[in-house]
Order: sequence, then structure tokens, then C-alpha cells
Amino acid sequence: MSVLFSYDWEHPSGATFEVIFKHPGTSSVADFATALNEAAQGVLYPDGVLVVCLQSDSAEALAMLSTAKIRQSVYRFRGKTSLHLVVVDITCRPVQVIGMESSVSTKSLCTLDHLLDVFPSILSRGIETVFADGRAVVRAPSGFEFVKPSGEKSSHFLRTEEALSTSASVDFLAFALLSRMSIEHLKVIFVDSMAISAIAYSLREMLYKLNRGSPQIISFHSHGGIHNIEIPPHKTFFCIISASSSMSLQRRWVSHTHCRNDDVVTLLTFQDARDAETALCRLPRPSSWKDGTNPVDGVRPLRIYGERFHPEQILPKKITLALKAHRCEKAAKFAEDFCDRPILSINGLDEQGQRRAHLIRGRMLNESPPFIAWLHKQLRANVPVSVQGIVFQDDSASREMAEMCATYLAEMSISLPWGVRSSSNLDLAIESLHPERALLVVAAVISKGSLLLGVSRDLRAAHTGAKTYLAGIQICESSSDASFLKRNLTQTKDNTCFFDCHHTLAIGAALQRSFRDEEDAIRVRDARADALEYRWNPRRQGGLVEDALLPSLVVGDHRLRLRPDFAFWRCPYTEGAQHAPMVLVTIGAILQRARTEEFASDDQRLSSDAFQQVVLDPQNFNRYNDGIIQAAILRQAYPSELDYSSMPTESRYMVLLLKKMFTSRTKQQGEAISEFAFALGTERLKLQPADYDELSGWVLATVSGQAGDRELISLLRPKELVPQKGSNEF
Repeated sequence: MSVLFSYDWEHPSGATFEVIFKHPGTSSVADFATALNEAAQGVLYPDGVLVVCLQSDSAEALAMLSTAKIRQSVYRFRGKTSLHLVVVDITCRPVQVIGMESSVSTKSLCTLDHLLDVFPSILSRGIETVFADGRAVVRAPSGFEFVKPSGEKSSHFLRTEEALSTSASVDFLAFALLSRMSIEHLKVIFVDSMAISAIAYSLREMLYKLNRGSPQIISFHSHGGIHNIEIPPHKTFFCIISASSSMSLQRRWVSHTHCRNDDVVTLLTFQDARDAETALCRLPRPSSWKDGTNPVDGVRPLRIYGERFHPEQILPKKITLALKAHRCEKAAKFAEDFCDRPILSINGLDEQGQRRAHLIRGRMLNESPPFIAWLHKQLRANVPVSVQGIVFQDDSASREMAEMCATYLAEMSISLPWGVRSSSNLDLAIESLHPERALLVVAAVISKGSLLLGVSRDLRAAHTGAKTYLAGIQICESSSDASFLKRNLTQTKDNTCFFDCHHTLAIGAALQRSFRDEEDAIRVRDARADALEYRWNPRRQGGLVEDALLPSLVVGDHRLRLRPDFAFWRCPYTEGAQHAPMVLVTIGAILQRARTEEFASDDQRLSSDAFQQVVLDPQNFNRYNDGIIQAAILRQAYPSELDYSSMPTESRYMVLLLKKMFTSRTKQQGEAISEFAFALGTERLKLQPADYDELSGWVLATVSGQAGDRELISLLRPKELVPQKGSNEF
């Protein structure tokens, strides 16, 4: 069998040809001879043989076709079959035809002008040959239907890589793509999956040999990653999509990147798909094809996941938050110390102008009795008598904390000859620092602790004495951030460094992402902008407190209130909306702990070691039915944990729950409906496509007449409404 890619092609006149594609680079004379011998072994000789190559390989191809071994193979069909070398340029158009063996029957068919007309047909036939065996159309196992990355369901799935069985077929598809490319200064080739990266690499090699540069190759991971890519300047990138039964991914790509339709190509689709004519290859849709529009009892979903679009073999895991299993003691203690103190706000700017999803008011921390008691205890127990001074993180709250420490140490008759100094002025004061006497380093509020690590680095060369690091509150993304900070600050040869923090909470990054969704809506001025803009007013730079969550439509009570007996707090508290930031922190800590810590049963973990989707059970919204708690779950959960698009039962449950909430939107039972609508509109909360269409259609038909209804619908379907100037919050 020849390793070269070859196939038969019928000319419109009825003449038959064998087409042999010479891949870029060095080829074997023996391989060419084998390909020609196979063409001569058919029942009928072809009328002609066309050897196709790029301009960069024409000299090598011509030399090979002139060798004695090739001439010997050609001799077998002399006088019956012609042999021509067809040289094509970077646009995949013939630029030269060299006759190696003539035949009367094909003499007029193998001229340059004639081949220019029929070459698209020659290419098309070769592409069909690559996919002719049907292996690229994968059928779901009996009793299952595929749930694709787009969320659509069907009985079949297209996997282009199944057809790429040889390097020759890969090279030919890359060669065929040259006819689709019209970018002069190509810098990036995007692919939706690295499963087809071989095509992109082959295409890059061809471009390089044709002196068109060597573009970077990047995968954007299909539907799930399309919004995470950085879009290069226009007319510098080209996109290859492996396959799409509906061509929806290509339309999403064009919409997201605003590129030309010519700058993206889908390799494989079905003939009856919308925009199918733009795909490289179009297959007939299987007669047994079924989509998900008409659910069948007993048919279970099988998710397609991962970079190579493999069927998911493990059913999704659902987690119901339980008091005994999931209570976060650190969050409960944090609430006990501060739940009735205005220490926390949401989405505010710190002193350096950096936006914080959770903003701690450090000066309120310094005034709180629990913190003062903890600080005094740490000073008594962990600060050496040899302490010579204090370094504080460069902000006003940390300065105040340092002064509190200095005052308390003075009361214990401990002087500080080096004084109290800011971390930003440390370089100027290092010369007067005693290298062996101890230092106290303090910070009121930290996240990853980058400034403390900077202080540690700056002191390393000049100071060998003991160092005590004290922090008031650390709010970070994961527990590994906290352990990394402590490990790096205390890791010394003589173990003389100490670190402690009054409260450390790991709360994930979901809340920050949800505010980014709000910011994006305002930036692009879509229909949600008027409903959200008040939350980003410059006067609110100190952060949101009672209005940390979107308002309810309950008449006279628009703020989401925490009612008595919140299960995850042990402390008494005053009922009201002022607890919204603390509830967000509590739920964030609970969910992050559920993701990262070990539990008695794996069924309680909000993560999995297997390739398995893990979601929050919709029953959580029934169990925790205070609007403020429901909203906090929606804000602090990652989108994958609220993705019910492949779970028919759970998606249906959410539809029924949401219809009840929309109906009760002016009552306590539906007070969090604005947050649910926003989560649906941003796809943080995902239903099955049919369920979402049903719900949104029902909402458009039935939700009207109440104050705030228009804004509510804009959150749910932001692309269907035009914002009205002068609108305000709900």
C-alpha cells in the first residue's frame, strides 16, 4: 500500500484520473513507484495520472518523476494513460502543468487553462475521500444520546479526528485549506481542539516553505473556551473548527471575534446544516439521526467533554449542602466576630484603587474587641523581647495596627529603637537595622500576601534575626494560597520566623467573575446596563453592603434580608439586609471548602478525581429558601456547578422552580428572582436549550405590569431588549 495520498477523480467529460498528492518535504521514489503501480493494477487503467505538489516541492517532484524507477512504472501504461505534474501556488491554484507522459485521450484535458477550471472539483473529490469511510460520524451507544459541548443533543456526533488515520490524509486536508486562506500576514491559527492540531501544524509547515511565516497554533477548547481567548488584530488570524453538525460554533466564532466569514472554516458538517456550503466537507445526515427536541423515555444523556471530545462515561455528581458535612468553622467564627459590625463590603476599591470583590474595612477591624484581644495575645506570646521595630504593610489600617502594637509593647516596657516603618520605605531604613534583633511585621488585611513576601525578600540579606508576621484578615481564593504564604514566610534554617492570622478564609473566585459579567454588560451597553449601572456609580467606590445583591421586586422591601436562624452561623444576629456581604463570604467559604477538602464520603465533595461533572443539586434552592442565601449560592458557585444543560431532570426541576419564583416575584418566595434572571442571562446558570427557550418564552408572555418587570426581562434575555435612557435601578 502506498503511503502517499491518492484517489480517483472523474472529469466532467467522463475521463478518469488517478490523483496523487505529493506531501511537502522529502518523498521516497519507492513510494511514488508504488502509487503508480497500484494505479496500473486496476481492472481498467485510468485515462490519466495527475501528480499534484506545491511550488516549493516542484523541483524535487520533477526530479523523482524523471528517475529510472519511476519511468519503469510509467512504462506499464505507456500509450494508454497520461502522466502530468501539476504545480499549485499558495492559493491552491495550478500555475504550471508539466507533461511526463502523453495520451491522445487526455491531451486537451490537461492544459493549464483547463485544469484551472476543474481543480476545485479535484480538491473536493480528495476531501470526500478522506471522510468516505464514515468513521467520523460516531453513533451514541444504545440507550444514550450525546450532549455536545454546545448543549445540543443528538444520536450522532461528528469527530473529524476519526478520519485522520494517516499523515498523508492530514497533509492533504492542510493542502486543501490553502484554498480558503486569504490572510497576508497570518500570525495565529486557532483550532477548536488539539485533536486536529496535526492539520494546523502541517498547514504551518506549508506556509513556512512558501515563505509565508510560521504562525502560532492555539486551541480555544470549543464552546466552553471561546470567550476566554485573547483576540488578535483583525486579518492576522485564521480559525479551523474540527466539526459541527449545526455549524453553530462557526457562527459563534464570527460573532465573538468579528472576523470575516472567510477567516474561519469548519472541516466537517452535514449537508442540510445551516451555512453548510461554507464547510470544507459535507456528509449526508444519517437516516437514523435523532436530535433532542423530542425526548425519548429511557434514553440517558452522555456528555461529550474534554479537548478530544470523548464521551463522558460517569454520570454527573449532585451535591446537596448539608449542615453537618459542609459547615465551615472558619466562616462561622468570622461571622461570630463581625456579623453585626460594618467591616465588610462587596466590589469596592481599596486605598490603592484596586477593585476587590470582598473589601475589608481595616479600621473597623482594628476597633473590634475580638481582634484587639487576639492581637494582644500574639504580642505577649510570639514577639521576642529583643524586638527592635515594626514594619507595616503600606496602608492606613496596617499603620494603625502597627501603632496599636507599639503602644501595647510600650505598656509592657518594650522599647522599639528602630521605630515603626512602612514597607514602602524599608530600603531607606535597612542600614540602621540591627541584623540579629527581632522584627515585627504586620498587615491588617491581605489576600495572597504579596507585600509580606516582598518584605521578607527585602530583609533576607540584611536581617538574620527572628521575624514575627501578624495579619488581621486574609481573604484568598484557595486554601493553598494561605498555606503557601505561611510556608514561605516561616521557612528558615533556624525556625525563628512565625506567622499567624486572626481570620483566614478561602472563598474561590466566582464572585469576582460575576461582577465582571456586570461590568461587561455596562461596557457594551446591552439591555442590562440600565438595571446594573447604579451599582457601579463612583459614589459607591467604598463597596456595596445592603445592595450587594440585586434587589427584589417585593413592594417596599427591595433589599434581600437575612432572616433568623441561618443554619451555618451559630451566633445571634440582627435580622436585616446588612448581612449580605457576610452571607456571600460564608457561602463562598463553604463552597470552596467543599471543592478542596476531604470528606467522610466522596458524595459530599464538590469535585471529582474522575472525568465527571459535579453540580450543586437544584434541591439546594428549596432547602435554603431565603432569597439572600439563594443569591449568594448563585454568585459564589462556578458556572460548571450550575450547569444543568446535560441533566434533563434537574433542568426541568429548575424550570418549574423558576416559574413559581417569577409568578411570586413581588412576594418573599420570589425575592431572589433578579439574581436567577441575571445568572441565566450570563449563562452562569444553564438549563437545557429547550427548557431555557420554554422558560424565557413563558416569561415574555406572562411577566409584565409590575414595576421592575422590564429590567427583570433584560437580565434574562439581554440581547432582545434595547436599554431605555434614564432607567434606574429596579
